[in-house]
Amino acid sequence: MKVFIAGGRGRVGSRLADNLEAKGIEVVPGGLEDGIDVISGKGLAEALVGVDTIVNVLNTPRFDAEGAISFFEGAIDNLTAEGRRAGVRHHIVLSIVGVGEGDASDIGYYLGKVAQEKAVRSGPIPATIIRATQFQSYIPVLADQHTMDGKVLAPRSFIQPVELDEVVELLAEAVTTLEPGSVVEIAGPDRFYLDDLFRATLADRGDDRAVVTVDGQEAPGAMVPRGAYRKGLVRYPIAGIPTA
Repeated sequence: MKVFIAGGRGRVGSRLADNLEAKGIEVVPGGLEDGIDVISGKGLAEALVGVDTIVNVLNTPRFDAEGAISFFEGAIDNLTAEGRRAGVRHHIVLSIVGVGEGDASDIGYYLGKVAQEKAVRSGPIPATIIRATQFQSYIPVLADQHTMDGKVLAPRSFIQPVELDEVVELLAEAVTTLEPGSVVEIAGPDRFYLDDLFRATLADRGDDRAVVTVDGQEAPGAMVPRGAYRKGLVRYPIAGIPTA
């Protein structure tokens, strides 16, 4: 088996590459460092020769709707077009829990992920979608993104962070055993309130920023599983946080 990982040098893609190679699977990393630009299409046709499965873990820093939608749709269009010509049989996309119905948020990034899911589902290559909650290791960065004037502004919404390696293992399972067409969600074992999680995380890091609870723009349960999902086993690395 030969697998092309779009975003194969990134935080998720590099771990997935190691995981698959340890299983004896040939991996083609697809990133700018490899001379491959999925958005422009440069080097993509050559990289997909002989590939059975595409795993798309590409990400963008664009949070505006126009930028995010253009990026995610454009990547799917190019991967699908070149993948079909190369005879690719399976296209796996890493998405986010809560965006599947398109009602999680008006934030542009999430609208981009909704567009990504629609594009891959409507394409000619059988697709599998893996939706994950926020990674546990990303919570400090998320707190920074919620900071304004030195204070962390956090809605009392639900969050159920998952360990990255468990997401990587699920992606590897999608490559090796899951039937194309599956949609699988994964979340961590414990559900918290976001403001509580931020307070505990900052305190553990010796960060004295105040966390202020504010009204949220979306429903409290918008970004946690609402149906069947794979529950991770690795708990958040800080004990004693009240669960929601």
